[in-house]
Amino acid sequence: MVSKSNTLQEVNKVYKIQNPSQYFTDYKEIKKFCNNRKKFLLKLKLPHKIFKNSSLIDFGSGSGQNTISYDLLGSNCTLIEYDKQSYKNSAELFKKFAKNKYKIINKDIFKFNKSKKKYDFVVSNGVAHHTKDPKKNIKICCDALKKGGFFIFGIGATHGYFQRHIQRLILYKICKNNDEIIKYSKILFKNHLARSVRFSGRTIEQVIYDTYINPKIETLSVEEVINEFNINNLILYSSSEPIKDLNSFINPHNEQFKLVNNKTKKQNISINKKILINSLHSFSLTKENNLKINELSFLHEIISLLTKITNRANDCSYSKVNKNDSSNKMLNFLMNDLINLKKKILKIKKIKIINTNYEKIFISEMIDIFKILNSKNKKIQKFNKIKNILKKSKAIFHGKSGVGMNYFVGFKPE
Repeated sequence: MVSKSNTLQEVNKVYKIQNPSQYFTDYKEIKKFCNNRKKFLLKLKLPHKIFKNSSLIDFGSGSGQNTISYDLLGSNCTLIEYDKQSYKNSAELFKKFAKNKYKIINKDIFKFNKSKKKYDFVVSNGVAHHTKDPKKNIKICCDALKKGGFFIFGIGATHGYFQRHIQRLILYKICKNNDEIIKYSKILFKNHLARSVRFSGRTIEQVIYDTYINPKIETLSVEEVINEFNINNLILYSSSEPIKDLNSFINPHNEQFKLVNNKTKKQNISINKKILINSLHSFSLTKENNLKINELSFLHEIISLLTKITNRANDCSYSKVNKNDSSNKMLNFLMNDLINLKKKILKIKKIKIINTNYEKIFISEMIDIFKILNSKNKKIQKFNKIKNILKKSKAIFHGKSGVGMNYFVGFKPE
């Protein structure tokens, strides 16, 4: 099991073999990447002009390809990166292409000395779920933010990442070493890997190492992220996936993003008092329009059970699965919880928030996988049986395989 004390070292052992951070040397590639980034920032409701002459710090900046986008928009950037090769890559990149003042620091995020300097923008992009403490990662970022500033935060979402956590679990149960993980993942999850390569621009090996061999992926739910924003006096300004609390989902004419009065330090409506249905949709990535909602008495119960299921699979690692027998117990718990979830979903008659027929198929296929993993068959037999199931599957590991990354923008009021 990866302990908190050596998480950074174990993760970086993987990155020394396959660094997931792209390293550009050609300006045309950078320009193309930055143009895509600009479009994404507009999706997050961040107009380009607000970066002009701003100060920005990127915690866990990798090879600097994301941060250079902010430089080209006019930010004076500070980059914090622990991996030495990524640090060198970003130094070369900024020396060659940066338009504004910059500073690059080779340091562990958690050992970065607090300074009086605060920044207009703080960025943490796909880093927190690989650290020893994702919530502390958020606090470090919020502490570095000016009043009136924005925190741009990207992290794996627990419910949306469930299918990928299960992919990791499958590989850890049937593989003996990293070579087998690479080999079998290319067979079992061929379509998912091809899609990831196509949309990320990374090589298939980079995707495999970052998704399956990486020893630490501890995600946070949408609710947890918003709660952490509240704790650190941030208001949720925008997100890549709309926050679908039940009221705004039923009434789409309501404004999705509405900043609260500056006198209010916390989110205007407590997240605990809302019914968020992001978890229901991102779990299997299904949604239903044309809502007919007449009763909601057991919706909290369904979401609570769903959260229990996705939390069981969170932070799955090879060492956890193979150094003790707890994985078999976890599989039994997962199967029992999924059976209960299926029963509850099939009872839904008047609520059309989710496609119940699709969910029935999704859960049944997932239970079949768990039964194979929990059997006494040899590893190669498990692999062949799972391969046959996935060839015929109609739901699991299709399309996006859930939602891998969610992005949130927090605003610190004056």
